[in-house]
Order: sequence, then structure tokens, then C-alpha cells
Amino acid sequence: MDATHLHLLTNHIPILGSAFGFILLLIGMLMKNKTIEMTALTTIVVVTLLTLPAYFSGDEAEHAVEHFAGVSEHELEEHEEHAETTLWLMLATGLMAAMTIASYFKAQRNLKWFRIATLVICGFAFLSMIPLALHGGKIMHQELRGEALPSAEVDHDD
Repeated sequence: MDATHLHLLTNHIPILGSAFGFILLLIGMLMKNKTIEMTALTTIVVVTLLTLPAYFSGDEAEHAVEHFAGVSEHELEEHEEHAETTLWLMLATGLMAAMTIASYFKAQRNLKWFRIATLVICGFAFLSMIPLALHGGKIMHQELRGEALPSAEVDHDD
């Protein structure tokens, strides 16, 4: 498996995982259920770690496809810019989630604010992935860019 394959395998994990972690944490907070909250926080930490291979395999994936016919250089650049912002937001989310987990055991007085901060940062991280994914899809898919696809020649002589 090369970096391009790794990128394609892992790039949906941060998107879906951050949304799942956000929703699960919100449910846990509303229900005041520590088990659900801990599951959400652990999910967010794991998703943050799995964001790293998606991000670091992107550069090699870019080099593998940038010369293909139909690839948009503009979308590659936009995707790369959004990826860096999203990486930093996910790292902040993962760090905050880890601090929240630690506060369950060490600093209960900070727990409320740590949970809220994790939820807010996770929400921003997920929202930053919307344009990231959109530009990523447009790299290879002309139909997403609103460009006409080449039509297939049909033989009507039958």
C-alpha cells in the first residue's frame, strides 16, 4: 500500500469520526451520562490520531495525481490549504478531549468547562472539514466542479 492508497482509506475517518464524537459528546452531556461522555472523548482522541495518516499521506497523494487528465490544480491547492487548518483544529480537539478525560480523574472542578470546550472545538473541526471534503472531491470529479463530462460516442447504426 502506498501513501495515495492510505490517503484514500483514511480521509473519511476525521470527517465521520468528528461528527460522531461531537454528537455522542452532546448526547452524553445532555443525559449527564459519564459512560457516553467518556466513549465520545475516547472516540475523539482516536479520530485525532487517525487524522495524522490522512494528513501526512496527502502530499504524496497529490504528487501521484497532479498530472492526470481532468485533475484540478486549483482544487488540489484549496484542499491542501483546508487540510492544514483542519489538522490544527483536530489536534486541538484531541488535546482538549484528552484533558477532559484527565479532568474526570484529577481536576473535577474544570470538567464542565473542558467538556464544553471540547464540544465547541470539535464542532469547529467538523465544520472545517466540509469545504475540505468538497475540494477533495472536486480534485478528480469534474461533475462536482460543474464541468461537462466528455460524452461517450454512441453507434446508432444497429
